[in-house]
Amino acid sequence: MTTLKLNSAKQTFGFFSITVAWTLMNLLYSIYLVSVDGKADDIGVVIFWSGLFIAIAWVVFIIYPLNRLDHAKQILKPHIFPFITAIYGALTYSVIVGGLFRSLDLVIMFLPLALLTGFIFGLSYSLLVRSSKLVDFLYRKPLTKIIFFLSPAIILFFVFWVLPTVAPSLIFRYTTDENRDKIIQQTIPKFKVGDNIEPLKNALPGYLDHIVNGRGNMSASMEHFAFVLQVNCGKIIRLEYSTNPTDFDNTIYGKLQDQPCP
Repeated sequence: MTTLKLNSAKQTFGFFSITVAWTLMNLLYSIYLVSVDGKADDIGVVIFWSGLFIAIAWVVFIIYPLNRLDHAKQILKPHIFPFITAIYGALTYSVIVGGLFRSLDLVIMFLPLALLTGFIFGLSYSLLVRSSKLVDFLYRKPLTKIIFFLSPAIILFFVFWVLPTVAPSLIFRYTTDENRDKIIQQTIPKFKVGDNIEPLKNALPGYLDHIVNGRGNMSASMEHFAFVLQVNCGKIIRLEYSTNPTDFDNTIYGKLQDQPCP
């Protein structure tokens, strides 16, 4: 591939690689939170702030060095470059976060994520620039670069709208608190008194795990939704909900669950 063709694709590959790194970092961190806590609490905060810091890093610390980088050197090999970018990512993160918040504890807290992001970026970029077919394709059809630069919006649309709509139970543990509340709000009205509790528990993985042996209760109030659920003998014996949490009686009536099973 010619230098001219490669130069025309550098920033496209770089932007797409940083998007891939940001996406996979948040995905892996979400999986880690679920494995430790059962759900990815506050993952939305991490997604937002990491996206902001990565955007700053891209503009200030990546565009110019990437443009000046000699792609003929050995450091661009996939078994070398990711480790260099991992260290560079950690240093960049430390400068940005340390400079903004002046907190060593905060820098240390998320430093592993910065290392991971830098590593994934380097691996993705080093693999993309080695693809002569892809470089030639972007050179011949430059308008297709728009897809690469729209990749953050496409990913966010897929994660925050498509998945919660198509596979809400699959994404339930891993999504943001706001999305989780929306899934609960959409799922609860699908059930009624007399239904078995297990399908509801399966629809909201981990959320109703405290209801065991077919007996228990749950009362919750969110910004635009509230509900009260009581279960006995494996069946829903009381289910009330409202889109007006301020005008809703979510009292748990204990005697309902004390009835013997037939």
